[in-house]
Amino acid sequence: MMNPVRKVVSRSKGRVNGYYYSRKARRLLPWESQLERDALIIVDLMPEVDQVAVQPFKLVYRCDGRDRIYFPDILIQGSFGETVIEVKASGELRKPDNQKRFPLIEATLAENGYRFEIWTEQDIRREPRRKNLGLLSAYRLCEPPAVDKKQLRSLFRGCPHVSIQEVADLIGGDADLADVLLLVANGQLKIDLDARIGLSTPVELVRGGFGQ
Repeated sequence: MMNPVRKVVSRSKGRVNGYYYSRKARRLLPWESQLERDALIIVDLMPEVDQVAVQPFKLVYRCDGRDRIYFPDILIQGSFGETVIEVKASGELRKPDNQKRFPLIEATLAENGYRFEIWTEQDIRREPRRKNLGLLSAYRLCEPPAVDKKQLRSLFRGCPHVSIQEVADLIGGDADLADVLLLVANGQLKIDLDARIGLSTPVELVRGGFGQ
């Protein structure tokens, strides 16, 4: 996907920013707040997301009879189409200007074929999602274990969900929770990020994974 159309990370006293290496984008992506960084971790672990970009384009929309400019925080692409994600603290959403402009931005994006979502800390950092993301993120860039693809597909045949323990047993040897989480973090298996992770946690095959 495209590079940012404006400079995102710049030195600013009292402002925390940095870069996040995205497995989906295969490069460093800049973030302007820790909430944006955490949102990037989420989309990087969503198997339905194929591509990720930040500040991907400039959108001109009309507000109060004049043109205004909007730079999307995050753009994701997948079989669902293209979705723009605005990352905002919930308190910011109560500001009159944001209450006025976001519906206009959403309408203009829709005219151009984009969906629009606003993610707050309540979406991004709710528990146990936040703890799960921290756990899975540690495995994102690690090599997953070798798995017999035919046996794995057979395990899921007729049953869309099996437990992490069952997958670990299929891998064999000393395979444990960490080995299965490597498959999840690398987009080959899927779990409910809002459920606590353990050996009994259900997992499912990601469409297209393991030659499915």
